[in-house]
Amino acid sequence: MQDEDGYVTLNVKTEKPALTSGAPAASSLWRVMALILLVLCIGMVFGLVALGILSITQQHNLRAENEHLSGTLKQLARKVCQDLIKQSGQEERHQCSPCEKNWRYHGDSCYGFFRHNLTWEESKKYCIDTSATLLKIPSQNILQYLTSRTGLIRWVGLSRQNSKEAWMWEDGSVPSKNVIKFSGNGTENMNCAYFHNGKIHPTFCENKHYLMCERKAGMPKVDQLL
Repeated sequence: MQDEDGYVTLNVKTEKPALTSGAPAASSLWRVMALILLVLCIGMVFGLVALGILSITQQHNLRAENEHLSGTLKQLARKVCQDLIKQSGQEERHQCSPCEKNWRYHGDSCYGFFRHNLTWEESKKYCIDTSATLLKIPSQNILQYLTSRTGLIRWVGLSRQNSKEAWMWEDGSVPSKNVIKFSGNGTENMNCAYFHNGKIHPTFCENKHYLMCERKAGMPKVDQLL
């Protein structure tokens, strides 16, 4: 068409580009992939946690088995060593014994039988100075061992504050009635006790008697068992 000046005017209509159908599809695909990656990451996290728990459980079980095996070997070594000591004679000390010279190995402890005439307090201090305590009798096994081991009057770690108080061992425990047999209850001021012929005898703490000390035994010398 011509305008007033005789020029031809072209009516050009700008066409908007048509939207392709591929864009929404690509966006959906990325969302699916992101979701899959998220699920995989969560799965990996749970897997790592499960592996960690399994590893800790296995380590705990292995440690428990090792401790059980170690305890069994110690018991076996202790029994073999003590059997060797019995075979060699009660007064002789086998090289496998973890106890020092003049100390006797029995059960889990080393026992010292000393012929020193001391008061109860002096005996207590003597044992402490040897890294031990006055002897405690917690079981029939120990009672039988002491009865067979010594026939002398010896202090034990049993005392009371006064005649109205209960008898107690040095560690604060009360003597078992099924194990300890008292020869009388003791009169006033008889607040210490000695052992003789399988029984406990109350007496005055100022009296002087022999004594028995006890301390925990270490591991038997396994290399000396062969």
